Amino acid sequence: MQGLIENGAGHRLALVVAIFFGIVQAGRFDIANGEGSIGYYAVGSLAGLLGLYLFGWLLRNFGRWFGGQATLHEVRVALGLGLAPWLFLFLALIVALGVGVEPSLNSYWFFFVGFLYGYVILLLSLATALRLSVLKTFLCLIVTFLVSLFPLTLLIQILASVVH
Repeated sequence: MQGLIENGAGHRLALVVAIFFGIVQAGRFDIANGEGSIGYYAVGSLAGLLGLYLFGWLLRNFGRWFGGQATLHEVRVALGLGLAPWLFLFLALIVALGVGVEPSLNSYWFFFVGFLYGYVILLLSLATALRLSVLKTFLCLIVTFLVSLFPLTLLIQILASVVH
């Protein structure tokens, strides 16, 4: 991550990961609804892209409270690429749900360990970009999550009613 940030690279890949992350998350709604509508995936891709920009902006601003020094570009690269393990984990989950795999204790452990691994990767990526300690980055993530929880929940409800 440090090399990407120093070279100013990785932004397009971070955008692609964020778009696909939104598409994968929208796949849950498509499977639950069972219609096969492309509207869910269009809204999901847009939500992934907007989410990357919104959370990047919030993380950069709240990171400044903790002494972080990063540009929006650097934070978006770290956030987008830090989501890659979760992208693959949720993609595996959506595929498993799509083909009708019954959940077992092993699958729950697999998902838990994958989720934890993805969070550590995200945390380390953002700590590198913000130039903060892992603890300060963790606190910055908590503040960002709490500040954005209610407005984003309202936005998701509005988008779901538009698509449906």
